[in-house]
Amino acid sequence: MTKAIALLILVASLLSMNAHASVELGPAIATGFESWHSNNRDDLNPHNTGIGLRVAGGWTLGSYYNSIRRWSVYAGYEWQWRLVGSDDHALRIGAVTGAVSGYKGGLKALVLPELVVAWKPVEVAVIVIPRYTKDPITVALQLRYNF
Repeated sequence: MTKAIALLILVASLLSMNAHASVELGPAIATGFESWHSNNRDDLNPHNTGIGLRVAGGWTLGSYYNSIRRWSVYAGYEWQWRLVGSDDHALRIGAVTGAVSGYKGGLKALVLPELVVAWKPVEVAVIVIPRYTKDPITVALQLRYNF
């Protein structure tokens, strides 16, 4: 829990320092996720097949087969800030806020920090899913195609 909070504080600090380098997000198609769980339980699904869509401006929605082998639907808003690079080739940090279904306890609110390598038209995002109650910390990898 302490590591997740420290990571969120670090991301928030970086976001505030780089507010001048915000990126205008365009439409993209996103894959599901490949995920790693901090508790290394064998019963958790690391191959989260799915598809998502981000529209111009940062709104995003999608569906995937989650780690507890249920279908999830998510919706939210994404921000990204360029750390280094150009508009077409960059290392960015970002955050996604929103909600997701399909987990124990019903609909869950999300605040997810991300690190994005952008090489237009492709983005590779490493997303950190903090620990909620007894859930493990999860690191997910997602591929996106900008159009």
